[in-house]
Amino acid sequence: MAYTSPAVVIDNGSYTTKAGFASEDLPSLVFNTNYSVDNNSGAVVVGDDAINAAPENEVMTLLDNGIIYNFDNIVHNWNYVYDNIDNQNPIDAKEFPLVLTEQSWNTSKNRLTTTQIAFETLEVPIFSLVKTPIAQLYRAGRSTGLVIDIGGAVTSVTPILDGIIQHKSSFHSKFAGDFLNLHVLNYLESKTAIENLLPPQYHGPASSESFKNYFISHTVLQDYKSLALSYQLRDYQLPNGSHISVADSRNYLENLFQPTVNKLPNITIPEPAIDKPHTHGLTNLIFLCLKSLEATLLPTTNDSSSHNKLAKFTEIFKDLLSNILITGGTSTASGLPESIINDIRAMTQQYYSNYPFSYATYPIRHSTGDSSEIWDRQFGAWLGACNLASMLNDSNAESNSVKIALDNWFVTKADYEELGEDLIVDKFK
Repeated sequence: MAYTSPAVVIDNGSYTTKAGFASEDLPSLVFNTNYSVDNNSGAVVVGDDAINAAPENEVMTLLDNGIIYNFDNIVHNWNYVYDNIDNQNPIDAKEFPLVLTEQSWNTSKNRLTTTQIAFETLEVPIFSLVKTPIAQLYRAGRSTGLVIDIGGAVTSVTPILDGIIQHKSSFHSKFAGDFLNLHVLNYLESKTAIENLLPPQYHGPASSESFKNYFISHTVLQDYKSLALSYQLRDYQLPNGSHISVADSRNYLENLFQPTVNKLPNITIPEPAIDKPHTHGLTNLIFLCLKSLEATLLPTTNDSSSHNKLAKFTEIFKDLLSNILITGGTSTASGLPESIINDIRAMTQQYYSNYPFSYATYPIRHSTGDSSEIWDRQFGAWLGACNLASMLNDSNAESNSVKIALDNWFVTKADYEELGEDLIVDKFK
């Protein structure tokens, strides 16, 4: 039996939270994932305008390394969604299925805590945790592919074969959008005083240091970086009315590929190590992913059965490298997808020249620059999760969509209360 109410879909990113009904084409809410705490009442403040209206409050984060760590306050983020999702009108969480996204390296303990909040605090009737790269690839209409996600806090490389994430070959690092922000800030500080990056109303001790850092990072650095990375070479106007030239700033994208090249004051960047994928830049992260897959899938013997395994391995790699999805907010930077694809082409020609797929590297989403592609990159995980959630509303009597969704993606409140943690561990592993 199909569900009549559309699911609420929430994608908590380190930078922004995207939320809306699964029936919508784009998220109706896109707001800052950070929150602040009222100095007087201790109340949690959520939403861009509300945070900016009280600069004296301390600003806090909810995610670290791409996953939720602050479970005491994440529920305020979700409640904000329920209070505003319907054109700023509240809805009752008990009446709508809920879908959340999660990174593939999320822990079982976190999944259990998340599910507990969903069923016991929000009291949703049905719930799902969808892995971000699966949702992104599903949105692109593929079950096999290499998902390269360059977000605000994390860059990840995830190989997916027939809808299954290859966890041992999936790697991520913190060389992402926030890392580029550090280089932008270093450049701006060489040109002007840090106070000039703030509007006058936020100057002085009345504004907390955490708010100042938050505002600079999420407003000034984002704006400047967007301008610099779009290669629109013009001046950037600071809040005080003065200008800084964008034309003489360095190519910040190179820091994604070679994190140790440009030094940052008072910050030590670890030297890359083979056994520590998180220390590598983007191209090497992709290379380590492919080498790990090769070690896992390539036969080690030379008997007759190994020839079939070699043929299967070759086909898998061809399929994987023919379906590369480059996504994430930072991936919208001009020229970045092309640089990644060119590096992969060079890599496969150098290291995999014996296989007949050296030239088979093409992205699923070509860089046309149109608005639909930009939305897919920024909201791909949310849109893919919506596609999966919409299976619950399939009223076609001949379709098995609802059953498939319940069997593979969703847990009902009744099943959770009956089967508990074992069900969650098995369903969301």
